[in-house]
Formats: sequence, structure tokens, C-alpha cells
Amino acid sequence: MKNREMSGKKWFISIIVLLLCIMGLFSGTVFYVDPFFHYRAPNKNFFYTLFDQRSQNDGITRNFDYDAIITGTSMAENFKSSQFDYRFVTKSIKVTYSGATYKEINDNLKVSYKSGHSPEYILRPLDYSLMLRDKDELRTDMGEYPDWLTNSNPFDDVKYLLNRDVIINYCLPALLSYFNGPEPGYTSFDEYSYTGDTSSYGKEYVLQGKEKFTAAESFEEVTEEDYEMLCGNFEQNVVSLAKEHPETTFLYYFPPYSMAYWGTQLEEGSIYKTLELKKKAIEMMLECDNIHIYSFSMDTEITGNLDLYRDVAHYDPSVNEMIIEKIADSELISQDNEIRITYDNYEQYLEKEKSLLLGFDYNILLQ
Repeated sequence: MKNREMSGKKWFISIIVLLLCIMGLFSGTVFYVDPFFHYRAPNKNFFYTLFDQRSQNDGITRNFDYDAIITGTSMAENFKSSQFDYRFVTKSIKVTYSGATYKEINDNLKVSYKSGHSPEYILRPLDYSLMLRDKDELRTDMGEYPDWLTNSNPFDDVKYLLNRDVIINYCLPALLSYFNGPEPGYTSFDEYSYTGDTSSYGKEYVLQGKEKFTAAESFEEVTEEDYEMLCGNFEQNVVSLAKEHPETTFLYYFPPYSMAYWGTQLEEGSIYKTLELKKKAIEMMLECDNIHIYSFSMDTEITGNLDLYRDVAHYDPSVNEMIIEKIADSELISQDNEIRITYDNYEQYLEKEKSLLLGFDYNILLQ
């Protein structure tokens, strides 16, 4: 009887030891390969495919070598780091977050400074559609937010080290690359998050059968609650970081949403409200000399050409190239141009912008 009991205990202990060994093997593999760069820069023996923004961006920002950052929502996904680096003589990373709120983007930027980096430039779009959001809002509707990667709790790392998806879909391809794959390295920041090859552009995708633009009979006004929300969002997630880091030039731009977007705003009665909120946001950013503000809403050669868009807001990669070129020309050649907004010209700029957007014949877009 005792022998049976001893055999049962040995069997139980053997199973526990085996399970611990398997767990140790898996967690050790994840730790060594580290496909999310949670602990260190990329292992020089492997090739890493970059494709998971919310899982990999934190590690990229924390552990890669760089002196400039391209970030933002899908408005920034089709930028090419190589073009930015050529114009600004930098070594940049591109860490974009599709659909992200201002907070998520700003939280990642703070990681850069906390990890010992001091970027010379940060290029970032300021989406109109995300201005009026709570300062602490995150896009939880896009899946679980991986706070186990971004927080400072080491016990949360078990969600990374013993993650079946990480082992199969990230570690295994990296390990196989050692034996039969591309040269060690990682997806270039020109290719990472790039959607130009997988999207369709054209007027038909933007208008979707629309037959006429009709102005609303009444228009929304900005409330005190709106101002409070906007100010909270911009102060926490846009302005404060610039105040803390005067060594960095923040290249912030309002992206060139198409004229169809503004036509829709006119129809919905929200165009005055959007423009008034933009004015307040600009006034807040102008308090920081190291925030350089750009706006492309009056460049109708782009915004009026719906063949450059896949919907009312998202433009094709040629527009991303144009944005870098125009900002670089302004920064490096001459600051006197029509897209740079300064304390001296912002009121005049906003009046011209309002006149254009309210007086534009949006129905010509349908022809």
C-alpha cells in the first residue's frame, strides 16, 4: 500500500516537474527571442516581422536606437521613414496606432523619454475626429489593450512569457528565420504599418453613391463642456510633453481630410464647431515655441481630388510624401509659407480657412 502511495506521489511530482519544465522552455524562448522587444533591442540572430502596433510599438519605442519619431493614427501609417530621414538627417522609427486616441499616442511618446531617448523631431497628425475626446480615453473597442506590456508590473509579464499566440505567431517565425529566412533584422519602417498596397482609392469609394451635398438648417455651437474636454485632451496629450521637453521639435499637423469630409460637416451642422475647436487647440499649442503647427485643409489640389482618397479622410501614400516634403521645406529652407501656422498669422489663416470651407461648392465633387 505504501509503495502504491509512493508511486502515486512520484507520478504527481513528475507531472508537476514536467509541466514546470515545459513552462520554463516556453517562457525562456519568449524571453530569448523577445518578439515584442519588451526586454531589449532585437536579437541580431533573427528576423522580426513588425505587424502588431499595440503589442510591438512600446518595445520599439523603449529599446530601439533612434533620434526621431513618426507617430499618430492611420493618417501617419503610409509615411516612409527613409524619406523623413533623408530630409531631416535623422534615424527615425515609425510607431503608429490605427484609430488611437490622443492619449494612447502621447503615452507611447512619454515612454521614449522615460527610456532615455531624446528625439530631435516628432512628426504627428492631429485628427479632427479625435479632438473632442476625454483626455483618458483609450480605444478598447479595438481589442484588449496590452497594459501587461506597457505597465511596470513584472508579474504581468507572465501574460507575455506564457502566451500561446506569442509563441506560435511571433517566436516560431523568428526562430525559423535563423535557419531559412531573410537576413537578420526587422521589417523596415517604410513597410511597417504601410497600407498603400492593400487599399483602393478613388472618388467612388469616397462618395459611395452620394448625389448631393445640402447644408444643414442649423449648426452646432461649442459648449463649455466641449471646451473643457478639448482643453483637457490637448493639455494632457499634446501640449504638456512639449513643455517638458523643449529640446524636441514637435511637428504637429492637421491632416488634409478631403473636401468631402468638410461637405459632410456642413451637412451635419458641425463645421463651425470643428473650426472653433481647432482654433482653441491652435491657441493652446502656440504657447510652446517647440510645437510647429501645420495645416493642409486649404490645399484644394489635394483635398479636392477625391481620387487620392479611400474615404472622406484617408489619403494615399503620395499625400504622405507631400506632407513630409512641405514640412521639410518649411523647417529647413523657409518658414514663410501657407501651411505653417504661427502666432502672427493664425487668426488670418483661420479666417481664410473658414471662408474657403463655408463658401466651397461641394457639389462640384460629384461631377
